[in-house]
Amino acid sequence: MQYLNDPRQTRLIDPFENILSPLAYKQLKVGWQHLFRETVLELMPVEALKKHFDPTFGQPTKELYSMCGLVFITEFMDWTIPEAANAYMFRTDIQYALNLDPENQSMSERTVERYKKLVVEDDLAAGIMNDITMALVAKLDLSVEVQRLDSTHVFSDMAQFGRTRMMGVAVKRFLAQLKRRDQAAFESLPESLRARHQSSAHMLFGDVKKDAESRRLLRQQVAEDMRDRIGRFSADAKHNARSTFTLLVRAFNEQCEIVADKIEIREHPGGDVVQNASDRGATRDGKKGPGYQVQLVETCDAGDVM
Repeated sequence: MQYLNDPRQTRLIDPFENILSPLAYKQLKVGWQHLFRETVLELMPVEALKKHFDPTFGQPTKELYSMCGLVFITEFMDWTIPEAANAYMFRTDIQYALNLDPENQSMSERTVERYKKLVVEDDLAAGIMNDITMALVAKLDLSVEVQRLDSTHVFSDMAQFGRTRMMGVAVKRFLAQLKRRDQAAFESLPESLRARHQSSAHMLFGDVKKDAESRRLLRQQVAEDMRDRIGRFSADAKHNARSTFTLLVRAFNEQCEIVADKIEIREHPGGDVVQNASDRGATRDGKKGPGYQVQLVETCDAGDVM
């Protein structure tokens, strides 16, 4: 059953005023929590979210405005799921921001995960950000007539691998998943291949000499390993749709090419190549390294322009 408490309906008596000291309550009234409660909370996409629940049948949902708001704040604060659940239950300022009563609040990690999944699956994030931005522009009486577009490089919080190690990690991850899902297929692979990729990602190929020729031969060997695995499992429906296999194919196509039925390592693969198996969206800037190119728009009032 859908449970909504419209934040536009003001309370006759604010329960937080009675449980907080005058100074603490004053801080809440001038802090971001009050702005969130008065302006942002009502913009949450509860109309889209409530369609997942029956209007009248079954147990009441968690209050939907507060759950949308919790998902938004969780992303803003970079909280884990347990931290979000604890904040909902124990943090008075978060309860104030979410227009909750500061008592008898309960929240399980599973519930937070469920509502977060619904927001993601319905692709509601972009709409939330647009609505909040426009509401804050109006609330703060800002002018966005003049805009300047610029780009910046955001570094990804990930390990940085060289080309050979990145290729090796792609093979290693596929082999690890193959071992879990299909032990017989894994054990049918050459022992030398399995041994070559069994070390941890940071220790992979650590026993290879550092001279240029040894590195070249290693990269060529890893490329051969990649093509052999792709050739063997590309038609196997049990494995060719797995994320580790698609990573293997992508890394091979980005770093290698077939010339006269021989594998050649691309001399300059470019910057739009996978940098880490755990962060496939990151690419490489020639000067600044792996990460993301982000476009930022700065706005100002035309009257302030010199």
